[in-house]
Amino acid sequence: MPRKPIKTALYAPAPGRDVAAWREELRRLDDSGLSAVSVSDHFMVGRVDPVAALTAIAMSTRRLRVMALVLCNDYRHPVITHHAAASVDVLSGGRLDLGLGAGYLAAEYAAAGLPYDPPGRRVDRLAESVEVIKALFTGDPVHHEGAAYSVAGLTGTPAPVQTPHPPLLIGGGGKRMLGLAGKHAQIAGIHSNLRHGSAYDAAVIEDMLPDRMARKIAWVREAAERAGRDPDQLDYLSITWTCRVVDSPRRTDAALAEVCRTYAVDPAVGRRSAGLLVGTVEQCVEQLLQRQDELGLNYVDFGAANAAEVAPLVAALSALD
Repeated sequence: MPRKPIKTALYAPAPGRDVAAWREELRRLDDSGLSAVSVSDHFMVGRVDPVAALTAIAMSTRRLRVMALVLCNDYRHPVITHHAAASVDVLSGGRLDLGLGAGYLAAEYAAAGLPYDPPGRRVDRLAESVEVIKALFTGDPVHHEGAAYSVAGLTGTPAPVQTPHPPLLIGGGGKRMLGLAGKHAQIAGIHSNLRHGSAYDAAVIEDMLPDRMARKIAWVREAAERAGRDPDQLDYLSITWTCRVVDSPRRTDAALAEVCRTYAVDPAVGRRSAGLLVGTVEQCVEQLLQRQDELGLNYVDFGAANAAEVAPLVAALSALD
């Protein structure tokens, strides 16, 4: 089977008071080889509402896909999520990737006074929510009475540009979440298990070592096959918690050591983890191609990396197509 092109995403720049400058930066990204810009759903560490941001980004660009990475299911009812997603898909001309997640940031739940249920219950709600959202995208009246949600004959509007619905992105680090991805998603996000309610520590890097990533991807593929889907048709995306591009091979080890100190992880672990990407453009391309060949990862989100720093890497990966 021929190698898929490697798709690339980057966290969208946060808008400041100078909205014109923000739009100009988006236009530069639109003219690059980047596949998508992503927006997360956090009101403590996030700076803007994701639905508003995705809409504004869509109206400021012409080519880039706009990716919700991801909307937290516990922050909004699936009827509201569907209505927002369908609207963004129309306003973007069919460029939305709809990421859906169960929620994990314990401090955010506490700050908002939201009940932080055990992971199993949060995933149960997400699983039910995905079914409701997909049903609303059919254009038929939806009658649903479940453990968490009730919908009484509602017809979802507007009709999306992408059919039957915008590509769904579901991911995680545990078997149940990745099983949901295999059953429903077009993009499976393969990353760390965040059940402990935080990120940016040694555990998230260690949980993305090759043997663990291979097991996670196997869970997605097995679930896809059980659902009668072809797992080779899915995109497999990994989140890069930190990406650092250096201008000389001599600087790679020092840069890796610095990054690993941030996570309190051994550089020998950091060098092998899919959660980090450190090196020259050539070294980073080699690492990503190796991860694709060995694991099937064909989509990388560079996270909050500096856009100018990763631009040569994005260009190099685009040239491989």
